[in-house]
Amino acid sequence: MIRRLAAALVLLVAVAPAAHARDQGAPRWELRWNPSPHKDGVAAFEALEDDRRGSHPEGLPHVYAERGAWRFDSHTVDRDGADRQRNEARGMRDGRGRALEIREDEVWRISWQMYIPDTLDATTSFSHVWQLKTSDIGTPVAQLSLPVRGGVQKIEARHWTLADNTTRPFAAHDLEPIQNRWVTTTVEIGASDRGYLRWILQDGRTTLVDQRIDDIDLHWSDEQYNRPKWGVYRSVRSAGLQDTHLLVRDLKAWTLGPVNPPVTLPPPDTSAGAHEAERVGNVFEGAAEPVYCRICSGGRKTILIGGNTYDHTRVRGILSETSGPREMTVHAVVDGAQTFRISVNGADSAEVTMTGTRERVATATVPVTLIAGVNDIRFFNLSARSPELDKIVIR
Repeated sequence: MIRRLAAALVLLVAVAPAAHARDQGAPRWELRWNPSPHKDGVAAFEALEDDRRGSHPEGLPHVYAERGAWRFDSHTVDRDGADRQRNEARGMRDGRGRALEIREDEVWRISWQMYIPDTLDATTSFSHVWQLKTSDIGTPVAQLSLPVRGGVQKIEARHWTLADNTTRPFAAHDLEPIQNRWVTTTVEIGASDRGYLRWILQDGRTTLVDQRIDDIDLHWSDEQYNRPKWGVYRSVRSAGLQDTHLLVRDLKAWTLGPVNPPVTLPPPDTSAGAHEAERVGNVFEGAAEPVYCRICSGGRKTILIGGNTYDHTRVRGILSETSGPREMTVHAVVDGAQTFRISVNGADSAEVTMTGTRERVATATVPVTLIAGVNDIRFFNLSARSPELDKIVIR
């Protein structure tokens, strides 16, 4: 008996380290993001889309921290274009101010509590309270939406297929029972060409939904990255819209297993007369924003310029010792033939048409007139999307 017991102990000691090693090697969830409304405020996000068209300045701010939560207000007068409202926060920033990027073949779990009041109803057109998007593609990757299905208000999880720009719902729950109360929602994202999406909805300790869909494409852009968005984004083409809000708290994000290293980007152009489009201090209005660009100097370009009166950018801080004519070379990524309108210091605009392909940076040289001192050049287009601005060089 004693011999058998001793043998068992030896076997246990021999096996335990191997089992422990296997446990140590298994991927584990690592907490990457846990912001505080009190400490971090809206700096927890990459950027705000707070009435970016300027339709309701009296209502500002529409996105802010309040009493331990982030609040997203939406008024019936708010407009983000003719047919929609948008007051959202996009992306995640860690405590050091770095953007957290959901990249290819990474697995993320994002969890939060949300409070949907009964004034935030489902609609017969689109109405979203969370989205997953990549910056250079307008189509969302995934969403939590508030539709009406068969006359019943729902909260619905869906993903999109890019080829046909079609939404694919895969899970839903009745909306009214979870309004006017805090509920917890979790989204797991396998960000690959054959990835997965899982949605969990909980009311206290009760799990209302736990649904997963596999073998779906959740990696759309080799250059950009997926990022979540919270807030109210809805169509005005639904009856009975009210002034409303959404509350979000207890935001957390984890990764499972390895994450990709930071992207290596080209250095900025520091030569005399060069001004990067993404430079701190430049103005990005409407949807215009700087994003990654492997072929651009500084590794970034400004996208979503033009197509309306709202989306434009201004390169600021252009110093000139004298007044007079100069030459400006515009560097941009162009898809076919596209046009900028350029206004120097608010003067009448000139048209600059560029041609090229998305595989290389194109250039165009035009005359500009500067003043002695600090100059400001606005890039816009009222009717169509412009090229994606890399930098300008003034001689």
